[in-house]
This record gives sequence, structure tokens and C-alpha cells, in this order.
Amino acid sequence: MGPLPGANTTTGEHPALDAMHSALDVKPHCEAPERLSAFLKVLEEARGKRVLIVIKGHPDPDSIATAMAQRHFGYFFDIESLIVYFDEISHPENRALVKTIDAQLHQYREDMDLSGFDFMCFVDTPTPTLPIHLDNPPPALSLVDHHKAVGGFETRFTDVREDVGATASIYSEYLEHSKLGLRPGNKNDAKLATALMHGIRADTDDFMLAGPTDFRAAAYLRSFLNADLLRIISKQSITARTMEIIQRGLNNKVIKGTFLFAGVGFVRDEDRDGIAQTADFLLRHEGIETVVVYGIVNGEVVDGSLRTNSPTVDPDAWLKTLFGANAAGQHYGGGRRNKGGFRIPLGLFARCQDRDALWAIGKKTIEDLFFEKIGVEKDKAASG
Repeated sequence: MGPLPGANTTTGEHPALDAMHSALDVKPHCEAPERLSAFLKVLEEARGKRVLIVIKGHPDPDSIATAMAQRHFGYFFDIESLIVYFDEISHPENRALVKTIDAQLHQYREDMDLSGFDFMCFVDTPTPTLPIHLDNPPPALSLVDHHKAVGGFETRFTDVREDVGATASIYSEYLEHSKLGLRPGNKNDAKLATALMHGIRADTDDFMLAGPTDFRAAAYLRSFLNADLLRIISKQSITARTMEIIQRGLNNKVIKGTFLFAGVGFVRDEDRDGIAQTADFLLRHEGIETVVVYGIVNGEVVDGSLRTNSPTVDPDAWLKTLFGANAAGQHYGGGRRNKGGFRIPLGLFARCQDRDALWAIGKKTIEDLFFEKIGVEKDKAASG
């Protein structure tokens, strides 16, 4: 694969392409210069190789943008990169993002051969593991993330910062302080800057939860992004089915103190982001600090989202303690400062043809766990 489209490799327009040592230079005033130097070093070690960039879970603005940023850096080291995702892009805004900026993502298919890749790079995920089984998976070259650190794995480079609001902010720092950064007037760079800015906005709730690194990243990206594209991406309307899910959440909400729980019944896989949107909406309820919304997605898993403004609720610890882990030690839930999610396979029960009975069992089980967690009996919680 050749250099990044639009880069001039013969006139010295981009200094990083003139010599290897120039590419590894780090500009002054970088927040974490040693991490950036290490990141560029492992890319140099992978020069000319084939790299699989992995998006785990349903692609969202942060994971999409950071996968694109990882690919951007790879171009300068003659790395052939393929971005692969495994779960549907279900949110209309995310589908618009992928289409508008031509993100060039590839959904995994069973006939896809991943054995020919030399390395894997993981973005916006706490663990460098594939969601599918491969007999001999490629080694993990890098992992860059902002969720709660997990540890217990090996990569050639790891940069996990829990105090940063979005992984896109970390990659923006790499761009700003290396000589592989964005160029004014370059259309491809404008698309990347737009995607990264959207990723930061999405994961920091329009900067309400942003930290210093996020604000610095936004200030850098602002000079390169396409404002019209950003407006198009950000103004996607809520679908009718998502509105129905929100309505179900409103009708079925159960409140205890500052907690609100809501089951929304059966949800199609392509509408699963409606669960998270319902949680975001219900967190606006007066007097509520923590919201959990859940439903049965595609008849196969109990899928849920947690949102909180509480200073005492740690979504990651709260959900991991509540739901535990499977036999392989993988937790059913997890999160970060203000949000989290969980997915629990129904297993054999997914074969049940009586949807009402299946929902009744799933709802009771989940609610019993929730109310035991907060120390209240179900019948003492207010609903409506």
C-alpha cells in the first residue's frame, strides 16, 4: 500500500517521509512524549507489514475515528492496513459517519481469511482479543484506549489513559506532536479530523465530561476539519423505532431513590443503539443519578446500558461485580467514568418460542440482581 493519498513523497512537503529518523521525531510540549516515541517506534518495526485494525463491539464514533487514525499512521510506514469490525453499525448517526467520510471499514465474514496478517492493532477497547476464534491469531502490535485499564495481556505498545474522555483525543495528540500530522487543505486529512472531532464530542457528551487532553485535541483538530461534514454527521434524526424504545423505557421505568431501571422488551439487532439512547434520555429525569436500560436483542442476548452522574457509582466496577464473568474470565459488563454496558447471552433459553415467558424470566432475573445490588426489594420500588 502506498503513502497517504495527497502526500507528496518527492518534494519534501511532508518531512516525515524524507527519512526514518524524521518520522520518529516528537515535537516539544507533547503531553506524553515517551508514549508517542514508543508508538512511532513499533510502527517502524512493523514497516511494510500487513496489519489488521480491530474494532470490537458495535462501531461508534470514537472507535471508527481512531481506527482511521491508526491506518493514517500506518501509511507512512508502508503498512498495509485493513479495518475490520464484527458487530453491526446500528446507530443511524454512525452509519452516516461511515458513509460521509468514506471510512472504508470491512465487516467480518466467515469466509474472510485473517491468517495472512502480521499484526493486529486494537483501538478503543480495553483488551487485545478478537471476538472470534482463530487458531493462530496475529500478535498484538498496539492497543490504545481510554477505558478502565484491565492488564494481563501483552502488546508491543499500550497506551491506556483513564483520565481522557475519548481515544480520539489520544490519537489527536499523536498527530499534533509528531511529524505525521494533519495538513491544511488535504481532503483526506479533513475527513480524519472531522471523524476525530465527532468521536471526542460523542464520548465526552459534547465536552461536558471532557478533560484537558480532550480540549487540547479539539483545539488542534479545529483547524483541519470540515465543518459542513461535521454538521451533517451530527444532525441525524432519531429513528421511529428508537422513539418507540424510548417510549417503552418511559412506560416501564422503575425508580428507587436516585436509581432508575427500565426494561424495553425485545429489540432488533439494528436498533440496539436505541437502548443506549433511552438511557441517555432517562438520565435527564429529575432526581435521577443512575439509569440502567436493558432489553433482549435479536432474541439472543440481554443487552443493557448504564448512564450515571453519581460521584459514588463506578460503572465498570458496578457492572463487573453485578454480572461477573464467564468461564473464560471475560466479564459480561464494564464501562468507564460515566457510562457502561453489558451483554449476557441467553444460551439455551434463546430457543424458547414463548416470547412473553422469555421476557418475564429475563426481566425478573435482571431486576432481582439490580435491586439486590442497591439493597431494596422490588415491590418497594416506585414505578411509573
